[in-house]
Amino acid sequence: MFEVSVNKDVGRIILRTDDSSVKYMFESIVWEKLYVKGKSINVPKNYKIYDNGNDIRDENGNYVFIFNYGWASYLLRVFKGYLSVSDYDALVRLLMSDTYRTIPFQGLRDYQNEDVLHLLRYNIGLFSCFTSYGKTQLIAVLAQYFYSLGKRVILITPGKKACDELKKRLKSLYGIETPSEDGRIGSVITSGLLNRKDVRDPQSLALLEKDWATYDVILCDEVEYCVNSESGQFLFDRLIGAEKRYAFSGTADKQGGEMIGFKDGLDENVMRNRNLVKYFGPSIIYRLPTTMNVNMIKIKTSAFAGIKFPESDFNEGNIYLKVITRLFTSPEFCNLLIKIIKRYPKLYTPVNNLQNIINYWIDNWLIGKFRILLICAEGYIYYDLDGTRKKLKDLSEACDYVRDGKVDFIPSTSAGFRALDLPGLQSVLVLTGKLAGVVIQSIGRCGRGTDMNIIGIDTISGRKIPIYSKGMAERDELIKGYYTYCNIVESEIYETSL
Repeated sequence: MFEVSVNKDVGRIILRTDDSSVKYMFESIVWEKLYVKGKSINVPKNYKIYDNGNDIRDENGNYVFIFNYGWASYLLRVFKGYLSVSDYDALVRLLMSDTYRTIPFQGLRDYQNEDVLHLLRYNIGLFSCFTSYGKTQLIAVLAQYFYSLGKRVILITPGKKACDELKKRLKSLYGIETPSEDGRIGSVITSGLLNRKDVRDPQSLALLEKDWATYDVILCDEVEYCVNSESGQFLFDRLIGAEKRYAFSGTADKQGGEMIGFKDGLDENVMRNRNLVKYFGPSIIYRLPTTMNVNMIKIKTSAFAGIKFPESDFNEGNIYLKVITRLFTSPEFCNLLIKIIKRYPKLYTPVNNLQNIINYWIDNWLIGKFRILLICAEGYIYYDLDGTRKKLKDLSEACDYVRDGKVDFIPSTSAGFRALDLPGLQSVLVLTGKLAGVVIQSIGRCGRGTDMNIIGIDTISGRKIPIYSKGMAERDELIKGYYTYCNIVESEIYETSL
């Protein structure tokens, strides 16, 4: 016995069978890093893709597996030969649109129309595209399109910045406020959702859940940051009435920036993105950049030659933090940084969450020498040549400063990696990170024109620096893979010629 049904009352796919071996088609091993006494080791961990825990027998002794809609295409691929005609058709109807638009949208480029019209053939899908693609424009166009069809549309983002961008675009293009007066366009920020008063109050939550269940269309931006939070999953589990579910991202696969699909079954890529797949399925659109001129520049330096790493750095505590801090707060590196800033105007430098390093640079080496725009959790902080510190109002004012030529150096914590569009950035100094969600997203801040300088630091002697050298090699491989269809030119510059 093998039955699959789509229960729209709870927004789930339910599979019943008397074959106990089926469960092994829904589990897979993922190798994860575990830190023991400051050192990382890889350990295997078994994950399942069904949602109903270990209690998987019904009153008749049959095995029951409950799935989110995103796994529908996997079930079709694996069990096509076992499904009845009616069960097969139910899964196909869940995934594919009965009718879909074929007329191009106004306000979109040709390649955007090609992609979005293909996406609309599906009811569930992941849309991955490169920085400068025009993702915000596309989401706004889709929101208005479904709104014009009488559908209820919910815009979901991980934070306020991305949400504000979508609201602003809808307002400027169509004059639509979010939330709309008729309640048919709404928005939710997943960050902090579980701390909201109306979510923590049982009565208010019941009303919210009733409202969420009536949305017809989900449009989720920066999806990888939404689905991997407890609050994001809390929300998606309650949007049970949505017929259309589309997710958008620059790097949906945060680790490798790869396309997510079932070609190799429940492989490592699918399983590490299982939270994303369960709600939005595999990649329907996967666009890599093709028109960029990417200059990968290695600055060869002796700045690291005299830096020693005592054994205590590797015995306990945060080894990565100790090594990276020792490297990038050394006088030799700070002098090199000054030369690089002078050589490459409006230099953007992402340093993840190591604001202690950025503060050290500013306070001890850069203040009074350069005009600095610091992007951090506090907001946009500007330092003029007199060393005066000023907090700018918002991204718009920060853009004005950059556009008017008032900025020489832009250091950024992770607060500036996403949803940031500063005009005219062309050069990025990459020092840390090896995950696509960090490296590719941060580099993308300088990828909105046709030419981009990606600058790295390497030793003249070829000496391997603990942690840093391996990370540099992994970053280079990631960057080359992502920009593989672009014109990549690699070059070396010696510090003495800066």
